[in-house]
Amino acid sequence: MADTRTNDRPVARSLWSFVGLIVALICLPFPIAFADSPLQGNHPVSAPGIDELLDDDRSLMGGQMLKQGRIPPRAMRPCISTAAQVRLLDLAPLVPVPTLCVGSTVSADVIGWGGYEAIGDHERSVGNWSEAEQAYVKAIELLERTAVKDHNQDLAGLLNKLGVTRYTQKDFAGAEAAYRKALRIYTSTQAAEDLRVADTLHVLAMVLFEQPHGRDLAGALFFRAWAVREKVLGPDHLAVAESLHRMALSLYRDDLSKAVPLLLQAMEIRERNHGHAHPSVAETLTAMAGLYEAHHRQDLAIPLYQTALTIQEQVFGPNATETMQVRNSLHMAHREKGIPNEDSKGQE
Repeated sequence: MADTRTNDRPVARSLWSFVGLIVALICLPFPIAFADSPLQGNHPVSAPGIDELLDDDRSLMGGQMLKQGRIPPRAMRPCISTAAQVRLLDLAPLVPVPTLCVGSTVSADVIGWGGYEAIGDHERSVGNWSEAEQAYVKAIELLERTAVKDHNQDLAGLLNKLGVTRYTQKDFAGAEAAYRKALRIYTSTQAAEDLRVADTLHVLAMVLFEQPHGRDLAGALFFRAWAVREKVLGPDHLAVAESLHRMALSLYRDDLSKAVPLLLQAMEIRERNHGHAHPSVAETLTAMAGLYEAHHRQDLAIPLYQTALTIQEQVFGPNATETMQVRNSLHMAHREKGIPNEDSKGQE
């Protein structure tokens, strides 16, 4: 058993190294002072400190960091080769790897946490989110047995992957728990200005925004992530556009004079990177239209919906779910304005 565990370590390290390469945003730590960074000229925002955020852990977690997440039961799956899982990551196995029967305690010792991470990556790639969640939980449990929990960045990476699976399944409380624990690890090992911290703040803000208790805090965290991203990645990076988009909908959803310029800036970045007819551009147009509707400006929302609908039809086709969602929003805006339903694009 000792020899097997020894052989496991190069595989685990190699798997994690590869994952580190494909997550390019987390590799460029730079110092930056951003507590009072200006946003959109004369609109400063003071983001909460990291310590203040982490102090909330005790009241929100109750010691159930992972177990509060939804992990539904499943039947025993057939045995699968971990070598196949390694090939999915375009890695040649460094040592012979055995067949894994999921749910077997002995197999867990054989493949280690890296093997379960590879299984989770595969299940996620094919849309089996519940299966991926269970694999990541198992990987985390195994890694926590042998690692220093509070300072292990492999563990933080697994927690972020777990958070993604829970967020996708709309288990926002479970995702929040995973992201908070990952954030605690990163802030204990990295500067507050590191991109790993910024990216984890961003995804944590996303799950907070989906929960009533977290909406106010979400906006400040989106801002804090934006400040680092723009400094490190430059003003034209797509991650910066994502931060601007999210800030507009959280921090400034009640103030069009601040929200709209942020959305326009996000849309310009996306257009420069992807061109005018891209779903991300349509996403920003739809978000801007939604804000206008919330402020009873259907006259401004309708043209934006029309443009977004044209993009979605070109990219996905007239009957795709993405297209239908925008078309329905356009029809609702027409009804609110008192215009009869027209063709799918609408006419003022």
